[in-house]
Amino acid sequence: MAKKSKGKGAPTNVAQKRMSSKSSSNSTSSSSFKWINAVYIVGIFIILLFILLRDGDNNNVHDMKNSAHNKPVHHTPHIDGVAMKELDIHRRNITEEFLNSFVCNYKPNESYTTSSTNVDIEGYCHPKLSAYHRTQQVSISNLKEDRFWTLQKLQTKVLQYFNKQHAIGDDGIQAGELVMRLPRTLQIWDLDALRDEFIQQEFLGLDSRSSGSIESTDATAAKQSIARHKDTQNPLDSGAYLAVYLIRLMHGAQAKFDDSSNNNEQRGKNEGEECKLIIQWSDVDQHKQRIMMLAPYFDILPTVADRSSSTNPHSHPLFWSLSTIQSLFPRYTHTFDLILHYQQMIKSEYEALQLLSIEFGNNVEYLEYLNMRINVLSRAFGVQATSNDNGAKWSTSGELLLSDEMRSYETSNFGSSLNDDDDEFKLRSMCPLLDMYNSHPNPNVIWRYDSKTSAYTIHASDSNVQPGQSIVVSYGKYTDGHLFSKFGYVNGDGSSSTEVSLAVFHRMIADVGLDRQYSQLPFSVWNSTSRDEVFVAVDHADKKMKKSLLSAKQVLNIQAKELIRYLIFDDGYRGCIDLNINQGSPDEELKLLKLKHLIRLANYRKAWTVIVPPENPDALPYQTLESRSKNKKSAVGVNANRIISICRLLSLRVDDIGGDTIAYLREGLTTTDFLPDKHEDTLEYRSMMCVVRLCNVALGRYNGHDNTEPNLVGSAEWNAWYVITGEIRALGILLQTSASEANRLKHKYQTTKGNINEESMQMRDGAPCSLDYSLPLLERV
Repeated sequence: MAKKSKGKGAPTNVAQKRMSSKSSSNSTSSSSFKWINAVYIVGIFIILLFILLRDGDNNNVHDMKNSAHNKPVHHTPHIDGVAMKELDIHRRNITEEFLNSFVCNYKPNESYTTSSTNVDIEGYCHPKLSAYHRTQQVSISNLKEDRFWTLQKLQTKVLQYFNKQHAIGDDGIQAGELVMRLPRTLQIWDLDALRDEFIQQEFLGLDSRSSGSIESTDATAAKQSIARHKDTQNPLDSGAYLAVYLIRLMHGAQAKFDDSSNNNEQRGKNEGEECKLIIQWSDVDQHKQRIMMLAPYFDILPTVADRSSSTNPHSHPLFWSLSTIQSLFPRYTHTFDLILHYQQMIKSEYEALQLLSIEFGNNVEYLEYLNMRINVLSRAFGVQATSNDNGAKWSTSGELLLSDEMRSYETSNFGSSLNDDDDEFKLRSMCPLLDMYNSHPNPNVIWRYDSKTSAYTIHASDSNVQPGQSIVVSYGKYTDGHLFSKFGYVNGDGSSSTEVSLAVFHRMIADVGLDRQYSQLPFSVWNSTSRDEVFVAVDHADKKMKKSLLSAKQVLNIQAKELIRYLIFDDGYRGCIDLNINQGSPDEELKLLKLKHLIRLANYRKAWTVIVPPENPDALPYQTLESRSKNKKSAVGVNANRIISICRLLSLRVDDIGGDTIAYLREGLTTTDFLPDKHEDTLEYRSMMCVVRLCNVALGRYNGHDNTEPNLVGSAEWNAWYVITGEIRALGILLQTSASEANRLKHKYQTTKGNINEESMQMRDGAPCSLDYSLPLLERV
């Protein structure tokens, strides 16, 4: 018998009585109808909920691991700093068409021949691949977690149903299977850009009619026609020319080769001299067939609008204003500096290109160049090419050896930077489709460049690629800060290492984290041991280089004054050492030697930065938080040997090393890459405490950091929060490790010596000594 309902009394009509007794095995047809109707409404709700949530599939942090079978493996477009749901319908449609057909259906074109080299082979995509858009989840795990995971499980079930309707196979892709092959004809190398007639003529000081040969007999004139960074006179990186080349091809594709483009050739004639062909920006006949072939790729590349912070909460950090960067990152921290240096590099490149070429300046605005340069930074893959590589021979007459050709291109990574015996060159290539796969330190496929076929091949890794999973590659071993600065995103699952800088009292100005792509010093003065020779010969340099070298000398003098701040603690001494009254003393000689070594080491980046291993090295792409928490976390081993050696240098006393400290440091100046070794326990104790001090100063820059996780995963605020939190964690680990070792040494000393108040164990924990006490060193340096 049915129980009466609680509240306002028993049901008052037949329908309500039937609803109240629906648990009975003999329900009436009317109650059955009501039940079916309710189920139908719930079903509609589930479908609507699925539609609302299907674009919330986070490809980074809180992605569910889709365990459903009978589903294809997915191509997943990764647009750095762009969520796919931000794209309009047209862009999404052409992206899907590109994923399904551009590489997968490519066939060799007999009429497309630029050389005798045979690299035009078929493209290939595994038949179980299908196009699928993954976008970023806007929920976070620590807010309404139960509801969030309930919705995710619900979404999983609906996804299983819908994917069964277009199943391709239920086995996935087996380990080692070929997933994709990208032929050379669809790759766009920086070498292709360096062979572009316009680029050779305008920026490389080369005769565009003969690849790799300087036409001008005036070497000075040729040198001046090479694009260089204004402040340093360093040549541009080849990536800059790849960006220019891509813009030229894209403009050519947009022009569709109308008849007017064929009328733009002009011949300039100097007074009394023979006519010489002048290549203009719109002259792209050299690449006419390539443009037609690559046009679909240009259509899907991210645009300025895609990356603009004003229209996209997932914008790329290199598009941010200085005020935005300063609002999100503490000044002079590792990632803060990287973002600024990338921005400075791109801005300086554009100004150098614009200065040399009116044609370039009239046709390319800065934002367009910035956007394409980010495409190159975030999408290009490496190529190790030799003179025997058919991929390198392709698109050229092959008259020059590759080694001779590369030496003729004066860039920061080729030209005069190469050694005479170099025959293997680190090139880079834009790789359509491959560059749209997401990246993770633990990928499910492995890519490589096959020198035999000049194709990029992608194979499944040691484990199978499961149905429903997306293809994930690895871009390389990047720390979170570098990954974010360059690619515009972080995985956010603890799978990447973290880099922090302990150069807390000076700014590094040679290798600023970009290697030879960009520097704030002329390359000629990077080597501190030969720096004096360069400055002595400054009067023989041309006007622009002379100005750059004199400016560099001033900057280095400022840096030397900054370095003195490392020497004002006088650890191991009871009192401060005032060099104004201790001239000619061993203490002055020791400090002078320390400063000389610091000057040599000031811009040695590896000596001042520490990389802390990943917090969760076994994290897998699209792994749920629940399954990720089961990963076994190993102890973190930090390699801080170089910064400890720096601190040994700072902590040395005159009577250390058996009283031979001064001779030890003098001898060190005669060698390269000198860093002090481990000696007495008292020195090691002071060195560890020195590391603790540097960590505390570095952590002080993060004061005021809000540890609350922002709501929008993948947004500028969330990425900055994640990177900063990782840097604070890394500094904390280094501080704790150093402090623990210092305490061990202190306890050991106390046990064996009994008195920890010895002068050699003294640390200046309070205020440092006056900077004025050490300033006389500058006069002697």
